Amino acid sequence: YDAAWPVEGFVTENDFTGKTVIPFCTSSSSGIGESGTRLAGLAGTGDWLEGQRFRSSASQEDVTARVESLGLN
Repeated sequence: YDAAWPVEGFVTENDFTGKTVIPFCTSSSSGIGESGTRLAGLAGTGDWLEGQRFRSSASQEDVTARVESLGLN
């Protein structure tokens, strides 16, 4: 339910101003929890959208469907 420390380090060391960030994770059992919200707080900048967990067996089609559903073209 928490992002790995390398992800936290990346988020705190970079400026996301003007960026849209969509957190995601892969897991066979654990959910994304509050990690997206926590990372947004650590970043302090950027437009952070709701994150999603993909099961560890997610297909390319699963990921493509999620990206297309965001309407960010």
